[in-house]
Amino acid sequence: MKVIFLGTSGAIPTLSRNLPSVAIQRDGEILLFDCGEYTQIQLIKANLRIGRIENIFISHLHGDHVTGLPGILMLLNHAARERPINIYGPPGIKQYIFTTKKILNFFAGYEINVKEISEKTILAEVKGEDYSVKFFLLEHTTFTLGFVFEENDKPGILDVEKTRALGVPEGPLLKRLKNGEDIKLEDGKIVYSKDVVGESIKGRKIVYAVDTRPAKSVAEISAGADLLIHDGMFAEELADEANLRGHSTVMQASEIGKNAEVKKLALTHISPRYADPRLLIEEAKSVFQNSYIAYDLMEIEIPYKKGFEGSRVQGLK
Repeated sequence: MKVIFLGTSGAIPTLSRNLPSVAIQRDGEILLFDCGEYTQIQLIKANLRIGRIENIFISHLHGDHVTGLPGILMLLNHAARERPINIYGPPGIKQYIFTTKKILNFFAGYEINVKEISEKTILAEVKGEDYSVKFFLLEHTTFTLGFVFEENDKPGILDVEKTRALGVPEGPLLKRLKNGEDIKLEDGKIVYSKDVVGESIKGRKIVYAVDTRPAKSVAEISAGADLLIHDGMFAEELADEANLRGHSTVMQASEIGKNAEVKKLALTHISPRYADPRLLIEEAKSVFQNSYIAYDLMEIEIPYKKGFEGSRVQGLK
């Protein structure tokens, strides 16, 4: 699984940073979080197949987070998509999509399923085959959603040498053992799953909290996450402006990452005033060493293993 940052600027695009969008690619599926202008081009640059997108999550209805959505929907049509696309977002997202669709006289050859998440439905969740995406509220200047992507735990590794020694034949019995089921052999002997299957593999967890003031709730929700993607729009000297505009400084975000004991923190939604991010990097790492300033097309691989030793951030050491 890898996370690809398609756009990392805040409010205004620059020559090096496009408007907010993040993709999670796993098992042939793409989940898209926010969809700023130019997202469709960034998907092509990142060599991501648009037809793999199944779910799109929109945090809020500020223009820099949604202006790329009509282009994505039209591009899907040109790709001859037939199966439905699912879009989740705040109240008003349905009106935005279908009004734009009507004004542009855009006919979709596939179904567009839109689910609005309000304070009353915030406890809803999206379930994939082996993962879920949950919603929570951020602290911005308008109703804004955060997202928690979390995989189900996977069964541990089956010790085939032990099963052979115990006389378990190859076939469906091995699968039952791996899935946690005890089995009975033809000679009446019971083989217990716990004796031949290792410790379960913890599912990976990613939290997306962009466009928000520093919030205790984010730290609580992010506890132990493999990756926290957090608003880091300003340097510390602009803390008052960050608070006024519903954003965070990189030091505030790094404090959250540190307190939540996340494995890695990626700071995004960077103000266009920081053409050189070195100041932001220094401030962030002074609080939490595993902090990174995201840049467009940066990739973070998140493998299955204990800890985060095998992770790789493309282009960074």
